[in-house]
Amino acid sequence: MVKKILSIITLALVAFIAWQAFSGEVELNGEMMPMWDALVYSFQHLNPWILLILIPEQILMYYAAGQIYFAFLKQRKDFKMTQAKLTRISLEINFVNHALPSGGASGLGYLIWRLKDMGITAGQISFVHILRYAICALANTVQTFIAIAVVLIAGCVLAGKYWILLLAAAVALGIQTVIVTVWLIVRKQKNIDWLSDKASKFVNGIVRKLSRGKKRKYLKEESVSKFFNDLRGDYLNMKRNKRILWKPTIWGALYSFLELATYWVVACSLGHPEVLPQIMIAEGVASVVGTVMVTPGGLGGYEGAMVLIMVATGVEPSVAVITVIVTRICVLLGTIVSGWGFYQQALMSRKDKFKAGKDGK
Repeated sequence: MVKKILSIITLALVAFIAWQAFSGEVELNGEMMPMWDALVYSFQHLNPWILLILIPEQILMYYAAGQIYFAFLKQRKDFKMTQAKLTRISLEINFVNHALPSGGASGLGYLIWRLKDMGITAGQISFVHILRYAICALANTVQTFIAIAVVLIAGCVLAGKYWILLLAAAVALGIQTVIVTVWLIVRKQKNIDWLSDKASKFVNGIVRKLSRGKKRKYLKEESVSKFFNDLRGDYLNMKRNKRILWKPTIWGALYSFLELATYWVVACSLGHPEVLPQIMIAEGVASVVGTVMVTPGGLGGYEGAMVLIMVATGVEPSVAVITVIVTRICVLLGTIVSGWGFYQQALMSRKDKFKAGKDGK
């Protein structure tokens, strides 16, 4: 029953994303027009043969995202997975991350549930999940700084819009600061113990208030402690053998570029391959906006930020709008087509309910 309810909720969220993608109006060529008309207009001005590159490009992108996880997990002696299953789970995770809101947390919960029969704890999977986002974030910041340099040299930025570059640089530096802060916390056991204690007290305090004292404890201190110590255990293992980072880092860099390349392929189909640096800057800022948005996939804020920054850095408004609209539609369709079926089959075939586990297992 729980699985059926979850399946219905997911389907409703996918329908919501599709409705949002095709509803409303957008400004194109100086006039407002319905989103559907804008999409039809956009496809009429695209080179379909170049656009077809998106099919293998997206499949490779999703595969690379999965390899960030599994290149690290494969180095565990007790972890075994075929290439076919690896690709399948990669597509499932991508679908969950796009269909459900929460900035990647939904994908983490699904991954914990999906891999728990392989003897990997929630803390260990969470470490790989954090590592995946850290690698991609660092790759994005490097791309952002390179793109800023290219745009400045080319002199593409509109007059009075140089603050956009400062914003992009600040976002990149902010991401790096967050990653360094997390590293400083994890590297010492006393920090882990402090964080574990505060996290359990904070969550249990909120639960007590919401339940008006009826539920005194939601999280067990020992389970929370085990979760954070599993995180630290993988960190120490990585610290002792830094070579295990090479493969995930390479896959992460490839994934980050392919994520940008999705927009670039669409721009190339419009006859504007020169806008790659602007796409790199815009995606770096928009990805942060999309993460903090409560809508699935950062819907709304992500697209607006992309268009705004691309235009401010010298891209024609019509080119920016068409590139973003078509890319987001193609990503949505690709996500549903490639992951929905596998997600449904996995959900219905497992005997246990979909949950990360109260005890962090």
